[in-house]
Amino acid sequence: MQDSEDAPARPLLWVLLTAVSVLLLSLIPLIWTPRFYFWDDTENGAYGVWYHLGESLLSGTVPILNPQVWSSGNYAAEGQWGTWNPLIMAIGVIVYLAPDAVIVTTSLKIAFLVVGGVGCYLLSRSFKVPPALALVAGVASPLNGFTTFFDAPSWVTGQLAWALLPYFWMLLKLAAEGRRSPFWAFLAGYLVVTIGYVAGTVAVGFVLLAVGVDALLKRRWATAWRTAAIGVALVMVAVVVYLPGVLTAAVTTRSTTAIANDDFMGVDLSGLLSSTIATAFPMMPSWWWGGFSAPAPALYIAWFLPLVAFLSWRRIRGYAPEIRDILFFAALSLMFVLLPSTVGPLRYPARFMPYLALVCVLLCVVLLSHALASHPSKLSLLGATGAIAFGVYGAWAQYPDRYMTVFVAGLLAVTAICAVWWRMRGNPLPLGKLPLASSVAIVCLGVTFGTTFLQHRTTGGSPLSNSHVPAATAVPKGVLADVRGEVLVVGDPLDYPQDESTWSRTLMANTWYLSPASVLNRYQLIGHTQYNNALCLRYLGGTCPELLGRLFERRADTGMMLVDELGIDNIQILKKSFEGNQRPAANNNYVGRQDALPIRSVPAGWRQISDDGDMALWSREVPTDSSGGLVWTSAGTTVTETGRTATEVTLRVDQVPSGGGRAALGRLPWPGYEARGARIGSPVDGFLLTVDVPEDAAGRTVSVAFTPPGWTAGVALWSVGVGGIIVWAAVDLIAGRRRRAQAEAGGAGPALAVEPLTDHSVP
Repeated sequence: MQDSEDAPARPLLWVLLTAVSVLLLSLIPLIWTPRFYFWDDTENGAYGVWYHLGESLLSGTVPILNPQVWSSGNYAAEGQWGTWNPLIMAIGVIVYLAPDAVIVTTSLKIAFLVVGGVGCYLLSRSFKVPPALALVAGVASPLNGFTTFFDAPSWVTGQLAWALLPYFWMLLKLAAEGRRSPFWAFLAGYLVVTIGYVAGTVAVGFVLLAVGVDALLKRRWATAWRTAAIGVALVMVAVVVYLPGVLTAAVTTRSTTAIANDDFMGVDLSGLLSSTIATAFPMMPSWWWGGFSAPAPALYIAWFLPLVAFLSWRRIRGYAPEIRDILFFAALSLMFVLLPSTVGPLRYPARFMPYLALVCVLLCVVLLSHALASHPSKLSLLGATGAIAFGVYGAWAQYPDRYMTVFVAGLLAVTAICAVWWRMRGNPLPLGKLPLASSVAIVCLGVTFGTTFLQHRTTGGSPLSNSHVPAATAVPKGVLADVRGEVLVVGDPLDYPQDESTWSRTLMANTWYLSPASVLNRYQLIGHTQYNNALCLRYLGGTCPELLGRLFERRADTGMMLVDELGIDNIQILKKSFEGNQRPAANNNYVGRQDALPIRSVPAGWRQISDDGDMALWSREVPTDSSGGLVWTSAGTTVTETGRTATEVTLRVDQVPSGGGRAALGRLPWPGYEARGARIGSPVDGFLLTVDVPEDAAGRTVSVAFTPPGWTAGVALWSVGVGGIIVWAAVDLIAGRRRRAQAEAGGAGPALAVEPLTDHSVP
């Protein structure tokens, strides 16, 4: 299916049309849900990360470790703090300077959708798809159900990685074939890998495998070597991003190596068979919702996929060698989404659905462009409409209450497929004298707008949790603004109404990064197991109410109270968490309470600063200033702290008994700590970083410093990978200029051979 106006003179017009179309479609959910793109992990996690990253960068630092937030402070191990990613750094600065969280986040996410749509358009064009059909791919790809209802509202790192992948694929093919500098392919892959989102990195690996294997099968050795070289450079980059997390995993809540299937956020074939129905709710259990079906079209790909019934299978066989990389990527993506729900630290294989959707849409438009039957039969029409009908039946059987919206979506798809079939058989449509590809594109885009509108009208927002964090950043900036010293919140803000009446007095998860108060209750991608158990700390920062009594109990290892070990100067008490009748839920780690728990009296050395009936604040009479520093020494050992930063503590040893002594610091024993003049010992109380001081150390200085594990090797590999690509790109640029100069001068000097690109399109 080739347009007579393949329009090489108007490429920017098609790009602009793709961008505007995606922009308009991305605005549709805001009609019913103005905060659609500020949801769940975005409001509780990513936004605070961006804000703190921007704040840190503008103050001249890159956040690596923050001992004051304890279990949430190992940023290098968490891997998604943009430590190596200039794009996320730029986003952080933008977010930090913006006064409205919802507006800036919505703008950024819509921009990501537009970037992804344009990337899918360009990737399609690289496979010689006519502009009109490439436009269809660019508009449809960002509308896949998982991106629309999960990544775009909540899991923004997934959305961003997906949006950049098409550029990597396109640029990798061009670089591998010698038609573009390897720098641009590497840069696109670099930006995906350094986001730190595992599914995105896996997708980069799949693209490298697909392009490389295709080159080997075609015996294009130079193409294979270029692909391998770019892949090796990206592996070197991935080491510095992921190795600290891997080497830290043993002490975290992500230490599991089990392979199991509880079906949570899993994908099965029955759901995929309904992936052409825009309003189908597939079977996908999870703790975010009750029942077995996801209350959103999580597995929707595109309604027009059954158009492949109009293809010529003979032409497909003839054209298949030219799209072997697409077929290979599609097979790998399908295998990934069908994985068990838990494979070691990897969870929720449905997270890979955006990449499966991308390749399915790409494959569909490429085949329609190059392998379309010259005269689609009535049997092919029956097959296409039958596929839609089967999807409607499966969607209805899974969620019978949605019969009307499922039926309407199916009816729209069947009507459009019939119209396309009619046009493909040479009959006119009331669209003027347009070429075939343009006619098909108009039908596809019109129905896509209709199904998208219907989808959001009948679904609403994301099925993930919504905390209604205030849009105005001035609100969280005022919470506990006058409190000095370290703060621990006892209780769970999720026991309160999720509105400004709560968030003007306390905060949750990473929203605390906007407050000037130093609060340890932050969001944690990973968490230190022993510490979390001691504080019954939940992943959004809430705690069990029993912690209040536990804070003032003597600990066996140190004889100190837990509150002193932690260096806590202030305690905010959320009284509703003590009242009982709390049901277990995902967002509070399944912890429920039936019986009320009395709030203990204010202990000696503390005083109550405020109590509004719902929340109380206690503060020490004399602050400790020990968070991150020295908190305990063993009998007979005297040590004086002489310096402290986020990553280092220096101690002067004054006295050590025979046999040596021990000193504990108010920070977690993350892998990566090293001591000079002493050695790192087994943690005191299970979670305090401990130094074993030798008996002859009196009068000497001991330093304890943190470097993320594997950091030295990772930085070295990163330098080799990045430096190697820069050198390669520079040599390539110089060689290209010499070839052009020789050509202009009419010289006959030797030139580097470039493998020709042959258009194997089947007419």
